[in-house]
Amino acid sequence: MPQFLITTINPYSKDYLFLNSQGQAISREYMVRLIKQRTLLTSIKKKISPHTFRRSFATLLNSKGARLTTIQKLLGHSNLETTASYIHNSWEELYQDYSRLWKEPSQANYHE
Repeated sequence: MPQFLITTINPYSKDYLFLNSQGQAISREYMVRLIKQRTLLTSIKKKISPHTFRRSFATLLNSKGARLTTIQKLLGHSNLETTASYIHNSWEELYQDYSRLWKEPSQANYHE
C-alpha cells in the first residue's frame, strides 16, 4: 500500500475510512472539492464526483464477475434494481451480449 494511504486510512473505524491531516474524518464537502481540484489538473472534461467513483466501482466489480447481490451489499443498497442501474457497460460489452443472441445454442456462453 502506498505510504500516503497508510497515513490517511483508518481501517479500525466503524464510522469513517479516510482521515484529514488532523486525524479527523474527511467531510463530503472536502472530498467534492478535492476531486474537483484534481480533475481540473487533467484533460478530463466530464464532471467527476464521489458518486462517479461509486458507479465506477460497481461497474468494475460487475466486469470482473462479481455477483449483483455482492455489489448491492458493498454499495449499501436495499433495492437490487438500484444497484443494477449503477452499472455501465461499454459498447463492446453490449455488442458481445447482443451478438450471443444470434449464435447457435451450443456456442453461446452465457453467465449470470
